[in-house]
Amino acid sequence: MKTVVISDIHGNREALNTVWGYIDKLEGEKRIVCLGDIVGYGPDPVECLEMVGSRTDKICLGNHDYAMLSSDLDYQINHYALDAIKWTRDVLDDESKDFIKEFCCQLDVGSVLYVHASPENPMEWKYIANKRDAFLSMRAMEHSLCFVGHSHIPGVYADYDLYREGRGVILSEEGKTIVNAGSVGQPRDGSPLLSFAVFDDADWSVEIVRLAYDYEKTMAKIEKAGLPLLLAQRLMIGR
Repeated sequence: MKTVVISDIHGNREALNTVWGYIDKLEGEKRIVCLGDIVGYGPDPVECLEMVGSRTDKICLGNHDYAMLSSDLDYQINHYALDAIKWTRDVLDDESKDFIKEFCCQLDVGSVLYVHASPENPMEWKYIANKRDAFLSMRAMEHSLCFVGHSHIPGVYADYDLYREGRGVILSEEGKTIVNAGSVGQPRDGSPLLSFAVFDDADWSVEIVRLAYDYEKTMAKIEKAGLPLLLAQRLMIGR
């Protein structure tokens, strides 16, 4: 089965629609797992919650999702993100917030773990953005493979030599691997292309998929909503 792993949508409906189009054309048996942060930053949080809820098998809780239910993290958040969080809290109705309460902290599927931030104490929201971050987190891993998001920077990190085949990477069940799926709604690796992962458990391969989408439409909606302009501008530069 192929598992499409999406993360950090952040209210970006245009990006999510593009991912749905890709999935609809993906052959074979498939399922979708979301690693969280469906809301925050972007202009369409309600719509994105509805879209993800209608198609995903499981959803992990992200820090921005958590921030819709509690102000505990407000002091840690920069003012641009906090402005967006406060705006999103006002936009979400009780039904949307009740839906977020159902998100799980982590999802275990055999030797594969799905979390928003890190396998090491998932709700401490540690970032995995490079090899060092990944190797430090691997020390606490009990699973062979862990999928994360949170940093918005895609990557495949392993404690063994990776073998690339075509556009994918062949993983080993004997070693430890962390795959950062990147961000659907707000990439931060210097590219405006959205990012997600496709894992095939038949041969233990994973591919990081990058797609273009109409970010200018999302930018216009952010500006119209009165959200910080920086949140629109960063979609264009991927930072």
